[in-house]
Amino acid sequence: MSHTSSSKQGKLIVDPNEGWWLVANKVIRLSLPIILSNLLYTIESAFSIILVSGLSATAVAAVGYSASMLWFIYSLMALSYTGTLVLVAQMTGARKNPSPALLWGLLISFLIALPLTFIGTDFVAFLMGKFGASDQVVSLAREYLDPIFAFITIGFITNTIYAAYNGYGDTKTPFKVSLLMNVVNISTAYLLIYGNLGFPRMEVRGAGWGIALSELVGFLAYVMLYITKKKPFPLHWDFSKSVLLSILRIGTPTALERAFSSLSFNIFVGFLASFGDKVLAAHQIGLRVESVSFMIGFGFMIASTTLSGQNWGAKNYAGLDYGVRITAHMTAFLMGFMGVLLALFPKHFSLIFTRDVQVIEYAVYYLVIVAFSQPQMAYASIYSGALKGMGKTHIPLLVNSTSFWVFRIIPSYVLLRYFHTPLVPWIFMSVEMTARALIFYLAYRREISKLLNCEREEKRCKEAGIEVIKRQAL
Repeated sequence: MSHTSSSKQGKLIVDPNEGWWLVANKVIRLSLPIILSNLLYTIESAFSIILVSGLSATAVAAVGYSASMLWFIYSLMALSYTGTLVLVAQMTGARKNPSPALLWGLLISFLIALPLTFIGTDFVAFLMGKFGASDQVVSLAREYLDPIFAFITIGFITNTIYAAYNGYGDTKTPFKVSLLMNVVNISTAYLLIYGNLGFPRMEVRGAGWGIALSELVGFLAYVMLYITKKKPFPLHWDFSKSVLLSILRIGTPTALERAFSSLSFNIFVGFLASFGDKVLAAHQIGLRVESVSFMIGFGFMIASTTLSGQNWGAKNYAGLDYGVRITAHMTAFLMGFMGVLLALFPKHFSLIFTRDVQVIEYAVYYLVIVAFSQPQMAYASIYSGALKGMGKTHIPLLVNSTSFWVFRIIPSYVLLRYFHTPLVPWIFMSVEMTARALIFYLAYRREISKLLNCEREEKRCKEAGIEVIKRQAL
């Protein structure tokens, strides 16, 4: 892929006078590979829950809660992932060699992940215990986590390579690799959890080995692609210090935001863990079902960041606002439709993961409650992405860091003293998402209004200058 084709593939300059469908089509083309890749991950996670559901509700809780805790660990990956993706994209667009960004990203990934190989399982198990998980859940979580952390360095490196592909403009290749990893994970877990086809029965540990081996296969696939086709691009040995500083500058705030958000989320899950393994299992099942809708929003959020950033760089502020509004409404429609499905068929979705009557009952409550906040989640995602594209990254950091505590954790903590039911934290999930959407919308309108005013002023100044020239000519 040449630099030119790469830049054309992601071009999202919006004419504010063009039809809404043309803009929507641009956004959909950019979002679809991201959505499909993330849906593969969702399917992968869902199958882990489905496969261990035949063991016990405690096994479901252990695998689901471990996956939530791993998001806190993976937030460290955001430092190299985000820095690599952004810098590779910028250097490719500027027709510069993007090798230093990938090389530094790989080295940072290795240095961050290596200590986790030795302390990761103990650290996550400690946090789960502190957040309220039962001893049985923590014990099973250790079995699940051991193989994952044994290959955590490979996982970090693989994701950095994935970031370089996306930044370079090649989204099809990592999608194919993700599909291969998905097949390896599901098939390995199927064989090892129950000892099918003569393989050893490992139960929860088998699910962990499914993830570990899929990361190894993904890494080997990327290595083979580089050896045979020099993908994503030929590497030149260049460790520029300025690139290292840029990766740290870009990646560190994102890593801090994700770490704090993930830690806050797991404190919140701790409230639910206090109600027992069945409620915790229901919460994890509800999250897996809802994640299909969330992944749609996530894909369009990345598109909104790209759309906003490119139009901001072109000083096309009217086009930026037009494109973001179309993206926001389109995403809200799609996620709202998913919310309708969640509200109408909560039991059917829950039955995919478990046959435990009590777990299904709680999962139905969860899905019906969150169904009504899907459009709000869409608007929060799109306006957050737009603000990041405009360079206002401090606003999402501030909103995401405070909203979770002010509108979700603190009210849940207070009311749980008087109403001892998991409905309390689940209701405040929807309340908080609605508040977050409103805050992001107001912040976006404030920032875009400033830019539109500047655009109008520049236009008036330009028109006034033309009038002066005409008068001078006369």
